[in-house]
Amino acid sequence: MNRIMKYAAAALAAATAVSTLGGCEQLENKAPEDTVAVSFGDTNIMLDEVTYMIRSMEYTYESYFGSNICSNDMGDGSGMTVGDYIKQMSLSQLRQTLVLNEYAKKNGIELSDDQKAKVDEAIEKLQTEAEDYLDAVGATDELIEKTYTENAIANLVYMDLVADVDTTVGDDEFLRKKIAYVKLTPSELTETTAAAEATTEASSDEGSSEESSSVENTETESISKDDETSTEEASSEKASTEEASSEKTSELSSESDTEASNESETLSEEEQERQDAMNDAADKILKEFEEGNDAADFISDYQNDSHFTATNSEISISEDGTAVYNAAAWALATDECTVYKSDDGSIYIIRCIDDNDEEARQSAIDSEIESRKTALFSEKYAEIQDESSKFKVDEDVIDTIRFTTPVYVAPSEEESSEGETSGEETSENETSEEESSKAEKSSESDETEEAVSEASSEEESK
Repeated sequence: MNRIMKYAAAALAAATAVSTLGGCEQLENKAPEDTVAVSFGDTNIMLDEVTYMIRSMEYTYESYFGSNICSNDMGDGSGMTVGDYIKQMSLSQLRQTLVLNEYAKKNGIELSDDQKAKVDEAIEKLQTEAEDYLDAVGATDELIEKTYTENAIANLVYMDLVADVDTTVGDDEFLRKKIAYVKLTPSELTETTAAAEATTEASSDEGSSEESSSVENTETESISKDDETSTEEASSEKASTEEASSEKTSELSSESDTEASNESETLSEEEQERQDAMNDAADKILKEFEEGNDAADFISDYQNDSHFTATNSEISISEDGTAVYNAAAWALATDECTVYKSDDGSIYIIRCIDDNDEEARQSAIDSEIESRKTALFSEKYAEIQDESSKFKVDEDVIDTIRFTTPVYVAPSEEESSEGETSGEETSENETSEEESSKAEKSSESDETEEAVSEASSEEESK
């Protein structure tokens, strides 16, 4: 149900707006399996099943975010706790499953023998590999089989509802280019340089800029001295230039043919040294790329320079990408290279590996089609839900499900140490991740989804 839940987020709101049942009396002296928590038309869903669903989701959240997560506020201003949210999401999932199963029954949608076999395999795998989890959430064989089967049918309905989704895309609509780049990021200037730059009012974003703050300082001092002496013998052109520079020096760095003064010459040399080092490295890296070399093979040669840090990456980009270098990279054809200098002083040396990355393009197309399925399913599901049986929740019964004791308990350091001593191959972190994965698969029924999808694909290929 993981995918189905993603395609019906609106169901959460619906789950909170359902009718309620009055059930205070039925709580007395009744076992959970005999206590009605939810009704859907003439069908009653007992407290033990709802509890199992809620505890499954709780287990997943606690395994990822910590055992005390359920008491935390959601932080959205609603006053809702994570525990409240888990209840609502579980009820939303339950309602959607019931609605889709009812639709399946009305329209003759059933699991094939192959699909049933796949579901049985998923159940057997869960029971074999996640015994601790099943004990923690109170799962019985009957509940597991019922939940997995209903989720598989719901997923089958989902696939039926989105079968006619529009999959048409333009030839170049999702064009992607694969690039490799090395980024040179300038190291911090000395504290003295930083302090000197702070005293200037010019906006100097880069140490790589040829118009450094030291030039501005020089001009400011020259202008100030000229203003003080007020030499009328100076040419009108120079006086005009100095006046304009005096007015704008607080906002922009002016161009000047005058060399830096002795006071700021040391700072300028430091910046220039850094810039020269970066430019030299960029030239060498560009040559490496032009010769077809992989950045991973030579990047280490540039990672011990005190003037900059060097990192490399290999990604696919689209024409409307937002990276600062995107336009420069997009203009490249396969095996072409370029150098891009950003406003923050960084230098990107870019090589186009493939100007038609088919794998990335297909991934983008798949993502687009999934988005279309989302919209289509949401639209159709809303209509189906409107015509479905009424979903009623007994709030008094649901309120008996509390989050006082965590269902997930992380392995202690002592247990982890004992495991290592006994030669266990799995670390504490790996164990936690594995249990989290199993819990998520159980609570969201990813395995049943995969089973149905796989079986359906096999049938279509016959």
